Amino acid sequence: MDGTEKKEVSSVSEERYDAMRLIPTLFQCFVLILLIGITIVPGMAAGKTDDDLTSQAGVFSVLEAGSYDRITTVDEMNKKGDLGVGGFENMDGELIQLNGTIYQVTSDGVVHTPPGDTGVTFMNTVKFNPEMSHEFSNPENLTELEDELMQSFPSQDSIYAIRIDGFFPEMTVRSVPVQQKPYPPLSSVIANQSVFNLTNTTGTISGFWFPAWMQGVNYAGYHLHYISEDRASGGHILGFTIENGTALVDPVHSFKTETEEQ
Repeated sequence: MDGTEKKEVSSVSEERYDAMRLIPTLFQCFVLILLIGITIVPGMAAGKTDDDLTSQAGVFSVLEAGSYDRITTVDEMNKKGDLGVGGFENMDGELIQLNGTIYQVTSDGVVHTPPGDTGVTFMNTVKFNPEMSHEFSNPENLTELEDELMQSFPSQDSIYAIRIDGFFPEMTVRSVPVQQKPYPPLSSVIANQSVFNLTNTTGTISGFWFPAWMQGVNYAGYHLHYISEDRASGGHILGFTIENGTALVDPVHSFKTETEEQ
């Protein structure tokens, strides 16, 4: 696990996005948010507290349509959780929260620790309290690992917070450039993403899995970010191979979102 980490940078001009998803989900999401405020996710057990709460800033379908204004700040999100992922105001890089610290990976691949008043446009965070663990001792790629983890989920209707620590012979991540108004849709932002190909890197994946019924409010499926152990590289995960590592999973049974700056 002491391999040398190498970084290669390339420019990507294509991303698969289904534009038709943007139209119906905007209305659906606003209706859902008005109805739930705080959602009790299926599978919630009696006696759960705010420690069993996923806090969200923003709405994914609104972000997808091209709204990158500040919803909250780094300091405010750090009060609500210690593990999370998201993006910053004006889409200025990728956000990863680990052990109560929020990191910013800008489009040049540099990792920053942003000031507490830095704006956040979209984020999920949780007070991470894992209930399940899974060891990886054989090489697996991203798809294989995701499938294996999903098979261990007790319900396909719940939210799961995920942390994976390990050694990755290959890790492909991205970041996005800061945007100016009028904002383009997310598909256009991603078309100009920077991609970083890391090799022999040790670090941590932070992220969530959201059920299909929450598509639009969030992104259904996995949303995973990576940061290296030396805090020198990271970003939104596009692919990887893991040689060995440990996944910790926290089933989360309640959800609350903010849609505008308080």
